[in-house]
Amino acid sequence: MIRRTTVPSRIASLLIAGCALSAAAAAEPDTIDLATAVKDFQLPESSRTAKQLIPGWVAPRKIVVVVDKPERTAWLQASMPSGVLVLGVRRDADAAAQMADADALVEVNCAIAVGETPRLRWVHANSGGSDTCLAVPGIARAEVILTNSQKVKNTVLAEMGMGYVLALSRSIDVTLQNQQARDLNRRGRPGKRLEGATMLIVGLGGAGTEIARMASAMGMKVIATDPVNRNPPPFVSRVGLPEELPTLIGQADVVMVAAPLTPATRGLFDAAMFARMKSDAIFVNWARADIVVATDLAAALKGGTIGSAALNWATYTPLPKDHPLWDAPNLILASWAGAPVAPAREVSAKAARDNEMRWLVVRENMRRFATGERMYSVFDPARGY
Repeated sequence: MIRRTTVPSRIASLLIAGCALSAAAAAEPDTIDLATAVKDFQLPESSRTAKQLIPGWVAPRKIVVVVDKPERTAWLQASMPSGVLVLGVRRDADAAAQMADADALVEVNCAIAVGETPRLRWVHANSGGSDTCLAVPGIARAEVILTNSQKVKNTVLAEMGMGYVLALSRSIDVTLQNQQARDLNRRGRPGKRLEGATMLIVGLGGAGTEIARMASAMGMKVIATDPVNRNPPPFVSRVGLPEELPTLIGQADVVMVAAPLTPATRGLFDAAMFARMKSDAIFVNWARADIVVATDLAAALKGGTIGSAALNWATYTPLPKDHPLWDAPNLILASWAGAPVAPAREVSAKAARDNEMRWLVVRENMRRFATGERMYSVFDPARGY
């Protein structure tokens, strides 16, 4: 006898969709090539060539790269034109020691001591944000090309952002506090149902778009603001300009900050902006901490102006021990890195595939720099991203 089980239509549809996605993934070949990487990572190509971007461009002789494994160096060297040496190192400090005659530094953290060197003409940052790189001599003056890894870290950043949303919507932060207090009878915040709720994404770039996809798959309505994206994917119902944020923010149950730190976004979320939000709204900022006025966020949480928040302290300014954020209620306060990523030996097949595609983009950008062509993910110092 077959026992029949009734499944709610919403759950059934999600199960069917999940099975369909799994079948499609199984049927789809595990393609790893440059064209796939450019498409998957939504990589923009510069409007001008490296020869046009760099005053007095000359063919490079030495490119220093922080590699993930020793054999990567030879693989990168194979794509270079004659006369260009690829020097692979394993640490940022080793890269800094090779700067004297380097034409380019690739896969580096801009926090390393990148001084004024006569030949340096390109820096590729291994981070998504690039505001800290403006301290590198030559980049702010547009004499040194800067590219970054913003687009290729979409999934990791999106998963982190959505993790905060899920935790706050079910008061998991309060549950952990109760565990530490050894009192499971204390009540937390009322739960917030995400299906049918509205998420506002501030910054619809690569990671912002990935967050929108995830939120839409959960049944959320997604709206956004962005200074340049006027062609949103179908799962984003509306994209307003940045100046429309004060009007749109009152519609949101969840506000997700996915914007870079620029003069226009620094201190964007202050007391006046928090006052425009719903009193039970969730606020998440995994981008640069300086986009938020920290004392205003603490006051908004303590005063019940907003419901809950998550903030990555992504700034070089240490958080003082007496800062009001430390005892702000309903707040997840995390370090710059947020959730750590598993080391290479433990990554999934999808993560390993994405890593190889990321290196394909790095290699192609190296080749294009060496030959003076258009490059991917070029940072514009004037606009800040």
